[in-house]
Amino acid sequence: MSLNHALFAALVAFLWGFNFVVIKTGLSEFPQFLFSGLRFFLVAVPLVFFIPKPKTSWFYLIAFGTMQGFLSFACMFKGMNLGITAGLSSIILQTQIFFALFLSTYVLNLKPTKQQIIGVSISIIGMFLIALSLDQHTVSLSAFSIIVVGAFFWAVANIFLKLAGSVDSFGFIIWSSLFASIPNFICSYYVDGSDAILASLHGLTIKGYGSLIFVIVMATWIAATIQAYLIKEYCPNVVAPYALLIPIVGMASSWIVLGDAMSLQTIAASSVVFIGLVINQLPARKKITVSEVFMQEDRKAA
Repeated sequence: MSLNHALFAALVAFLWGFNFVVIKTGLSEFPQFLFSGLRFFLVAVPLVFFIPKPKTSWFYLIAFGTMQGFLSFACMFKGMNLGITAGLSSIILQTQIFFALFLSTYVLNLKPTKQQIIGVSISIIGMFLIALSLDQHTVSLSAFSIIVVGAFFWAVANIFLKLAGSVDSFGFIIWSSLFASIPNFICSYYVDGSDAILASLHGLTIKGYGSLIFVIVMATWIAATIQAYLIKEYCPNVVAPYALLIPIVGMASSWIVLGDAMSLQTIAASSVVFIGLVINQLPARKKITVSEVFMQEDRKAA
């Protein structure tokens, strides 16, 4: 990965890491499905009327929107509503890296190098060391499991994005967000009810409006578009390790903004994540991007 793209990947990690604090704040004023539905609806509308539909099938737009915008976030929000802190949620969600490596290997036939396996393994060890250092938190098995399920849906969504082919990243995010908003609104109506929806909208404060603006502009329009571009350009197992920076940002911002403590053990464990990331990004003998793999497959087919 080039230096510029590596910096873009780090920017995505920063925005998404801080986004956990923003989501935790937003969930104090919105029901979870309404918050998610408004986010993706306002991401799409009115831009969907001015941006052409990406040159890919409706299936990939609907599949990506459903997997990431509905199922993944529904699981994450539910886990946070069950009491998991913003920082710890950002750690658990990174189990998506396991699923990304597995799916890239068996669905896209893109096997990770030994260097990538070593680097990701070290980073994952660091991630679990971070989790172990947070002994002040008590996490139920159900809350932990539902966020892991959300991580799986996140990884599946990235596979659908790769299979969608070479499409405009921003347009793909806009159009897929439209399909993500629909099931969120349906669930909000049947789970929360119209009275709870109206009450939350009437009682919004500056924190609620600010949370909604951040998740729309910074976390979706900017971060999700950059992430979609990087996934198109590189193998998912190359892009995925940068997500290991998300829990570090999430914990730091949770500590600064929400007052969650961050021990020396947590800081030391976070450095292990960085070591694994550096190893993963050391120059390999030969750089192969996903586009090159597909070109090789086309030549074989010919």
